[in-house]
Amino acid sequence: MLSIMLTQAPLSTQENILVGSLCILFIFFLFWLWILLPVQMAKKRGRSRLGWVLLFWIISPFWGIIALWILGDSKKKIKEELIKEFSSKEQ
Repeated sequence: MLSIMLTQAPLSTQENILVGSLCILFIFFLFWLWILLPVQMAKKRGRSRLGWVLLFWIISPFWGIIALWILGDSKKKIKEELIKEFSSKEQ
């Protein structure tokens, strides 16, 4: 397998651009998966953003998503929503 790779012709400029573009897209996807996604999910549920980013890095994004879905909103977030709903009904 290695000998086949060594005997292949070098990539053209267009192929290099394509490979570079795919690498950049893959890096953006990983950035979204390991940083932006946990931040958005934790913020929506009233949970610690930094803590969930670290947890996604430690366990994996797949298990982190499942854990956030199972845990749902924090108690503080639920209280705030109830107070907001109650105060809007009084007015």
